[in-house]
Amino acid sequence: MRLDFPKWAELTPASAAARLPALLEEAERGVAALERDGASSFEGLVWRLDDATRELWRLWGEISHMLGVMNSEGWRKLEEEFQPRIVEFSLRVGQSRKIYEAARRLAASETDSVRRRILEKTVQSAELAGVALDDAKKTRFNEIQARLAQLSTDFSNAVLDATKAFRHEKGGKTYTIDDAEYPQTMKHCADREVREILCTARAHRAPENTARIAEILALRAEMAGILGFGDYAALSLATKCAPSVQAVFAMIDELDAATAKMAAAEDAELAAVDAGLSSLEPWDFAYCAERLRESRYSYSEEELKRHFEFETTLTGLFRLAKTLFDIDVEEAAPGEMPQTWHESVRFFRVKEQGETIAHFYVDPYVRNGLKRGGAWMNEFRNRSARRGELPLALVALNLPAPDAEGRCFMPFREVETLFHEFGHALQCMLTRVDEEDAAGINLVEWDAVEVASQFMENWCLDDRTGIAVPADLKAKVKAAKNFRAASICRRQLAFAKTDMLLHGGDESARADANSVKDATFSHFGVPMVPGDIFLNSFTHIFAGGYSAGYYGYKWSEVMSADCYGAFEEAGLDDDEAVRRMGARYRETVLALGGGESAFDVFRRFRGRAPTAAALLRQQGLAG
Repeated sequence: MRLDFPKWAELTPASAAARLPALLEEAERGVAALERDGASSFEGLVWRLDDATRELWRLWGEISHMLGVMNSEGWRKLEEEFQPRIVEFSLRVGQSRKIYEAARRLAASETDSVRRRILEKTVQSAELAGVALDDAKKTRFNEIQARLAQLSTDFSNAVLDATKAFRHEKGGKTYTIDDAEYPQTMKHCADREVREILCTARAHRAPENTARIAEILALRAEMAGILGFGDYAALSLATKCAPSVQAVFAMIDELDAATAKMAAAEDAELAAVDAGLSSLEPWDFAYCAERLRESRYSYSEEELKRHFEFETTLTGLFRLAKTLFDIDVEEAAPGEMPQTWHESVRFFRVKEQGETIAHFYVDPYVRNGLKRGGAWMNEFRNRSARRGELPLALVALNLPAPDAEGRCFMPFREVETLFHEFGHALQCMLTRVDEEDAAGINLVEWDAVEVASQFMENWCLDDRTGIAVPADLKAKVKAAKNFRAASICRRQLAFAKTDMLLHGGDESARADANSVKDATFSHFGVPMVPGDIFLNSFTHIFAGGYSAGYYGYKWSEVMSADCYGAFEEAGLDDDEAVRRMGARYRETVLALGGGESAFDVFRRFRGRAPTAAALLRQQGLAG
């Protein structure tokens, strides 16, 4: 197996700019030769196309990565210079009639199911890239694609800049609104004035994105119409598990009905919390909820945090992975470390029965202004049997910087986030699919891609991690697991429904996106500050992959809860039963990747279609 890794220390905007023109020309020559020669086999089409474009897409992926973790003016200028050419080339390949026709012909006769799925998805991608459009429509389609790419970049940069620019000082302390500090401040800062200032600042980020949102929504609607869809939501669902927009709204409505009364009761409890407040404002919810949780379950988040030091938690996570999936995770020794983009980045190998099968980086800490917010998994390499390449993944977090003694104590929500992102990485790294185009998370439908990640969140307090949490404290945390579950669910439903409404067929909704958000958030009881412009920092749907797809978190959650339900049924206290079920899960959900549809993979694991019963029961929402 090949073990070459990206040379991050040598990758600069200047070095990338020097390489990109030649790689674009090389890729164009390779694609043109493929079109000229034709293809009579899967290898002659898919493999040859991959080989022609591989180095270009790898470098562009590494550039995108650097924009996410070490953002700078140099990287931004490079992206601005080359993005139009990258988009143009991508569309040129996607709209190639010869490649499209070859894929259609080969798909009709391919007997290998994984290869047939790759070919069928190639055909679908070409159709959604406008391969069948006439010249005038194709020209307009391509203009829209180029403009949307630029708008997405500008949107994301505006949010990053606004977050970096904000500072508030009071009492000798500096407060920020980045993803590491803000949630903890809102839970624990007793100074209501500070909470109000921070909450308002975060809700008012990036006002310049208002115009971008309107343009993005209008262009997406126009693009969907060009391709023959009624609206962008229908276009989005063409590649997902959900059968229709109506099915998505039906799921949202079902969970809306199941949570409405319980959420109202939860908010009434908050209003009764004695925090010296005459009224409950948006900046009070997290603070009062934390006080109520502390009093009801007799523990504080600060107390719990002391048991989840980052190193201990990481070791516990790897120990759990050994139990569930029979893999070993080892950190590279200093002399074995490949290059990284920052001194705090760690590097690990994954072994199965003594053989290395994957590698991954962990980038744990916040870098305000350099690293985008949130947490994510990325893949730099996928499994490729023919090329002898192993998966290479990234787990990126935004944990608080270590203290003077080098320790980072993790709020429990960040523990869940670590387990979540490692779940994504496991699906990337434990694939057994040999064809890289369907290995790992490749071809996994976007509304099922969260199944493996959400599944891992269930194990944060499992004794098999070996993380030393006192039994009485662990019992309290488990008892509090569903604290404000209905309200938390409704917040996600509000995001999902707003997303679907904005991308639906109602032109008036697109024209006044903020009013749609206001009405939807109000219905679901999501608190808003005066003048709230939350949408302006909603990067998931305006600068990420979740446009008309945010519902996928809940859609996936149904399946992930059902997967964990299999372990509950087998007996969570039975180590041998858990190992057997873990092996079955590993050989289906984690191993099969995108080689089959996500529903078919789920049926292989569970023996039936997914149901919402486990989710409602686990979250205390049943009945």
